[in-house]
Amino acid sequence: MLFFTLGDTTQTEDFFRRFDPQASAVADPEAVFYQAFGLERAGLGQIAGPAVLGSLFRALAKGNGVGLPVGDPARLGGEFLVDGRTILLAHRAEHVGNHLPMDQLLNCCPQIAS
Repeated sequence: MLFFTLGDTTQTEDFFRRFDPQASAVADPEAVFYQAFGLERAGLGQIAGPAVLGSLFRALAKGNGVGLPVGDPARLGGEFLVDGRTILLAHRAEHVGNHLPMDQLLNCCPQIAS
């Protein structure tokens, strides 16, 4: 698994050192990869709308906090499963709290779960 972040190299290293030292990550503060994957900037409703608040409350109920934004806080994220030059799965966030559940990603392609 490879992560892309909007943080600079230092911010990205600090984050993954704290949360997942074994992870592989690319610092992309200019959002070059985000743009290449068609990840847009959010409008106001995608930053502070009802769906975002629902996601926030679900995250807080699970014990997840909200940190300070790094990079462009309006840049929407996504999850992609890529094999070579083929995109096997693409999920572009509809709002800042919209993420593909990990089990859905793993169920999509069982060969990566093992």
